Order: sequence, then structure tokens, then C-alpha cells
Amino acid sequence: MEPYNNDTGVHNRVQITIDLNELVWARGEHLKCEMSVNQNEYLAETLRRSLTWDTMYSMIDQTILEFFENHEHPEVWDPHYGETTIESIDVTMEKEQKAREKEFKKNFDMVKLESSSWTLEVPVRKKKVVKKKEEKKEVSADTYKAQEHRYSDPQ
Repeated sequence: MEPYNNDTGVHNRVQITIDLNELVWARGEHLKCEMSVNQNEYLAETLRRSLTWDTMYSMIDQTILEFFENHEHPEVWDPHYGETTIESIDVTMEKEQKAREKEFKKNFDMVKLESSSWTLEVPVRKKKVVKKKEEKKEVSADTYKAQEHRYSDPQ
């Protein structure tokens, strides 16, 4: 893969450019170490020859490992072209369509609205039957005897 398109000159990769002279100067100011231009150039040249990227590599490695530890399925980030055929997509869509139709028939009735010049079928939501729970009343012995007395035949 080319790092950039030769026709347009558009880069498709991340590129970092470090000016060691500016970096040494900025870090020297941060550390409150005044230096001359010659000292700055000497330190930058020394770093150019001796600088290792161990810290940056370890940071990149740590980021990669954290990504794969925190994502259950990192493979979903990569497209797998050709694994799903058109036939399997059609079957899936057909199953989903049948499920939607079943759910629709369960919740709606189709009603015809007619006029002299047109007829239109519209869905009307079915009324849900709510069953009321019968409340059981606790009956004490005294209340029961009173009710029994009221309904009994006087003799």
C-alpha cells in the first residue's frame, strides 16, 4: 500500500515530523535551562544520532494491547468482504419481513374506509384486554357469622 496517492498527492497514513532543534529549545525552556543557539544545535545533533524510540514504541504497544483487551471482538473493525453472500442476505431479510408481518397482525386489524370514489385500507390498533385481578377480602369469623345470620331463613 502506497503511503500516498501519486496522482493527487493525498496522504492516507499518519505522519509525524519532529524538529529536534525546536523540541530541544522548548524542553530547555520548560526545564528553565538557558542555552545558546550553538548549544541547542549540538544537543539536537547528539539526539539525532543517539535518540531511541523505546518510549514511543512502548506507548504504542501499550495502546494496542489495551485496545485488544477492552474490545471483545476487535475483528469487527476489519471488513470481511465476500463472507456474506447475497443469498444469505435475502434469507435473513425474508425472515425479518415475516417477523414484522406477524407482529403487525398481532397488534393491528385492517379496516376498509370506503367512499363513492375510493376505498382505503388502514391499520387500527387492537384493543388489549386487561384482566382485572379479583381482590380477595379477608373475612373474619364474626363477619362470616353476621352474613350467615342475614341470609338464613327465620324460623
